[in-house]
Amino acid sequence: MAEENEGQDTGAEATGAGVDAAAVALALGGASREEADNFLRNQNAVLRNQNSLIDIQKHHLTEQFKQLRLNIWQQRLGVLLRVATACMGLAVAGVLGFMIWDAAHSKGLLIEPFSVPPDLAAQGLTGQAIASQLLDNLAAMQRGTESTRAAESYANNWGDDLKVEIPETGMSLGEFRQLLREWLGHDTHITGEVWHAPGGIAIIARASGSEGHAVTDSLANLDDLLQKVAENVYRDTQPYRYANYLDRDTYRAGAQLRFADAEAIYKQLTYDPNPVERAWAWNGLGTLSWNGQGNIAQSLVYYHKALESWPDFPTVWNAISNQEYFLGHAEAALFSARKWVEVARINSASAILATEQTGDYTALFHACADGTQRPNSGTVQNHDFYQLCALVALASQHDGKGARDWLRNMPPVEALANNSRGAEQRLRASVALKDWQAVAAQEPEAEKIFLKYTPTWDLTVYNERLMRPMLALAKAELGDGAGAETLIGKSPADCYDCVRYRGLIAAAAKEWGRADYWFAKAVHDAPSVPFAYAAWGQALLERGDPDAAIAKFTIANQKGPKFADPLEGWGEALMAKNRSDLALAKFEEAEKYTPNWGRLHLKWGEALGYSGKNDEAQKQFALTAGLDLSAADKAELTRVSGHG
Repeated sequence: MAEENEGQDTGAEATGAGVDAAAVALALGGASREEADNFLRNQNAVLRNQNSLIDIQKHHLTEQFKQLRLNIWQQRLGVLLRVATACMGLAVAGVLGFMIWDAAHSKGLLIEPFSVPPDLAAQGLTGQAIASQLLDNLAAMQRGTESTRAAESYANNWGDDLKVEIPETGMSLGEFRQLLREWLGHDTHITGEVWHAPGGIAIIARASGSEGHAVTDSLANLDDLLQKVAENVYRDTQPYRYANYLDRDTYRAGAQLRFADAEAIYKQLTYDPNPVERAWAWNGLGTLSWNGQGNIAQSLVYYHKALESWPDFPTVWNAISNQEYFLGHAEAALFSARKWVEVARINSASAILATEQTGDYTALFHACADGTQRPNSGTVQNHDFYQLCALVALASQHDGKGARDWLRNMPPVEALANNSRGAEQRLRASVALKDWQAVAAQEPEAEKIFLKYTPTWDLTVYNERLMRPMLALAKAELGDGAGAETLIGKSPADCYDCVRYRGLIAAAAKEWGRADYWFAKAVHDAPSVPFAYAAWGQALLERGDPDAAIAKFTIANQKGPKFADPLEGWGEALMAKNRSDLALAKFEEAEKYTPNWGRLHLKWGEALGYSGKNDEAQKQFALTAGLDLSAADKAELTRVSGHG
């Protein structure tokens, strides 16, 4: 019986309710059938109520969970809304902050519509039209100003922020920005009037409350009238830029009067309390002196005045190096070029004069070729300058084919034939290639070109210090020793190239004592420049003194480690001492800097042959046959290799 009871569900288990089974058993044990049924009905009712309550509770919990999930989403949306609001606030604050910063740093030029008589306005000559034309003229003058000066260095600088103000109605964003600029900024406002005057009309423009200058002319000459107004505005608001605008274009009619006006402005600015402004003013006077007045010596005086106000003025150090170079002061030119590299914090390989004065023609070519790819800067170092510079670099690497190809593909070719710097550079390229016939062919026109294209320049400097030494050397190499001496005799003794070329002319005549004298003077005057050492070493080698030659080549290599000529000469001197094995290293090093030099590869091949490396020698001879050679070197190549 016990087992059977265990196998059946109890009442509590059957109903699934929490009824006490013992209590049920006691209650039913002594009760009648009717009482038991009533009891069970009551219990079932209780159980039904309990189940209903549970269902209600379940439903309530379900609704609570729904509400909880809704509350969670509401909270998430609230967070997102607050984040979005914060972002929007930050964006508005950022825009407002930028507008405030922009306004506080604004230095633009704002031209308001001019006051114009009604009859002129009816003809289309409105105040806004006048302002727009004035703006165009000022922008053109700004573009015509050639200077390396950074815009931010001007006390009153517009930059490119030139515009005409258009009146607005209502508080637009643009008007709010304009209010900020008026409150916080440093804009220059131009206002003006137009009125009828005897003989035509008068126009006056005032910059930020200045008195202005009225100009009068007939209405038919309106363009000229507005140009004069623009020049008055430029003079009043940007005096340095205006002076710089005046001292451009040496060949323009009335140039000397313009130069006089520029000079007066520059001199006035030399009293400015700002040392940077004073330095730029002295720089302007220096540039005007050599470019407009042809007085290089005076320009150097002004440039050094600029350094008194600003000792680390990069532009002035660069200008000094160029002027010292034109005077033939090689040591001072190299020192100033290196100082420019230091204060300008630029890569020394991109400093054209510094690389040129140490014979690093590989770096010179790359710097100049790179310059041809950049937009014209508006300074003297424009595309023509870089094209010519690259031509000289190739020629100085003894790369005749490369120089001819560069010249043939160089736009515009007129840069070589029709201006003074082109004539000088063409001569230098021909001298570097030892093309003496080409140098001589240029002589009749060389000095005339300087006179034609540089009417304000000091021809004593440019002809006697730059042109005549090269022309004289060509005469000497072509056998006209007397003509060479006559021409070089006109060159001054304080000019490095003049003195060095005197030594070369003496060496061409095999007057070794005179050659030594002039080379010694050249290295004394410019001890940091390698060219005279190298030329002296070559002269010593030609007279049969390889040990003395090596001593000079060694110094030249120290002064110009990437100058190939002393390395090649050093190799030839070692060959003369029967040390071709040692010469190979010198030729290999020289080849890094002059890969297309015919004579270098010829001598390298000979040294390889003397060292018993015949296969390598033949490779050098085969390479040599495709390169430029003098007549003597061609004959030598045929003799030693069989290559005709």
